Amino acid sequence: MNSSRRPDPADRNIPVLIVGGGGSGLTASLALSGLGVGSLLVERHPGTSTLPKAHILNARTMEVFGQLGVAGDIYREGAPQENCGAMVWLSSLGGNEPYDRKVLYRTSAYGGGELAERYARASAYPHANLGQRWLEPLLRRHAEERAPGQLLFHHELVGLREDEDGVTATVLDRTADRTFRVRAGYVVAADGGKTVSRLRGIRMAGTPTFLEWINLHVRADFSEFIPYDDAVVNRVSSLSDDGALEHCGVVPMGPRRWGRHSEEWTLMFSRPPGAAALDDDTIVKMVRRTLKLPDDHAMDVRSVSRWPVEGTVAERFRSGRVFLVGDAAHRHPPSGALGLNTGVQDAHNLAWKLAHVLGGQAGPALLDSYEAERRPVAERVVERALYSLFNQIAFTSGTGVVQGARPEWNRAQLTALFSDTPDGATRRAVQREYFATNRITTEHLGLEMGYDYADAGFVGDDGTERPGQDPLGLDHVQDARPGSRLPHAWLRHGGQRVSTHHLHAGCGSFLLLAGSAGAPWLAAAGELAQTCGVQVTAYAVGTGDAPRDDDGAWTELRGHDDEGAVLVRPDGYVAMRWLTGQPRPAAALGAALDVALARGALRAGGRDV
Repeated sequence: MNSSRRPDPADRNIPVLIVGGGGSGLTASLALSGLGVGSLLVERHPGTSTLPKAHILNARTMEVFGQLGVAGDIYREGAPQENCGAMVWLSSLGGNEPYDRKVLYRTSAYGGGELAERYARASAYPHANLGQRWLEPLLRRHAEERAPGQLLFHHELVGLREDEDGVTATVLDRTADRTFRVRAGYVVAADGGKTVSRLRGIRMAGTPTFLEWINLHVRADFSEFIPYDDAVVNRVSSLSDDGALEHCGVVPMGPRRWGRHSEEWTLMFSRPPGAAALDDDTIVKMVRRTLKLPDDHAMDVRSVSRWPVEGTVAERFRSGRVFLVGDAAHRHPPSGALGLNTGVQDAHNLAWKLAHVLGGQAGPALLDSYEAERRPVAERVVERALYSLFNQIAFTSGTGVVQGARPEWNRAQLTALFSDTPDGATRRAVQREYFATNRITTEHLGLEMGYDYADAGFVGDDGTERPGQDPLGLDHVQDARPGSRLPHAWLRHGGQRVSTHHLHAGCGSFLLLAGSAGAPWLAAAGELAQTCGVQVTAYAVGTGDAPRDDDGAWTELRGHDDEGAVLVRPDGYVAMRWLTGQPRPAAALGAALDVALARGALRAGGRDV
């Protein structure tokens, strides 16, 4: 800070400045507090989101929230599992034509319904369903409890200057209309790209705006129109008077009752960019027409929001001491419910690295791993979301309706589709084939869990080959190879059933899981804890008071013998695996920690272990 300037009483000095108070920024605040790192969050709006927006929280995200101690509250406030297990396509909500109020297709979605058993094998945490309008206040409440006075809403970042020792931010208190300065070691930009990217000159690369998405947040009773109580999304594709298919998502948002009896809903549709601007009244009329709601059916519109749809990734996720997370780093259509989830996981990946660098346990180069690990994930997510969106347009061809055809032709196609004839049965069978391709939107466990960080160079190498991946990303084969997410398996510990993901002693600790002959590993972990200041929670599974593998699942997944071990990073990713015992376990473990914490010389293609 300039010594010639008299410090303002409001000036702050903090290890990490977080810009943005949405899902990613609040996650960063929670994670840093759990790691014992001070942070200050500034958010330009007076409060958290007033819009439902994103709502599906996948299993990997719930693992993160479990580690941060908020998963239980999210499950309690969100939809019960029995109300968020399917996606349904409907021909309309109302209407009197032979093809109105029909079910076009129904499938299990996001880990619910028929997918639940397969997802449960991969994670102890089922998915959750809670709109951002309710999720963000929940996260904010927890964040403020853990960092009192350190979340400043209605405060805007207006300037940012970096020097070799840190960053100086100028923050505008929008309520008091005055500015003050914040001196920080690092900045986490979770502002959706509104300010920090512009100040740092970071551009977005990829597919620019190609649609405008419009959301209506409404209060209404749709129970008489919705056929299923477990649909997390109802997608309406109705035939207009001019014979065109019009689409609208109808999403139950609770918050007290769920499913068909939700009190609040999000209605979603899109239009091409550059079209004539539509006022709110026109939008409401369009949606009512698409849904074919009766004229006298009450619908209280609480808000209408518009946002541009693009498929882009920031050219850089790091600029000096500034790191981009969430929408500041990647933006894409909502298809597949991947946006908020990816942002939460960004913040979780970054937080432990900042903590260890600030605490002196890690080398500064560890912060390079954030972009190296997360940018490829973002690229894959954006590619999938774009493909998924256009696939949803394509599979409506299964209805037989042709956009641009004469209205009478399209009406005849939908009438034939639902006819009680051999031709109708054939058409419905063909339609199911089309709709089945949409599983890349509703069933992507491999995409949620299957990415790994082996290529980034900050994990070890155990000499094994990477297992083949499902190109559709539908399924996930768990594996304990370095760089992959720690496999989930149930163990018995202290008389309780616990997941491998429950065994970290704290947010910043490493986890060492050795075999039953792993006493030398435990001794090595204890030795290193004394000499290098890194917390390593260590167990020899199956011995003494350690967790026991009663059903053999972990023994099958771990990939090492009884003398081997797996070292897991604080974020739940495998740092190193030893397939068998080592002659000098303390040296082997120390070398693996050096790699995971970027302490030591780089070699081509990775680091020596």
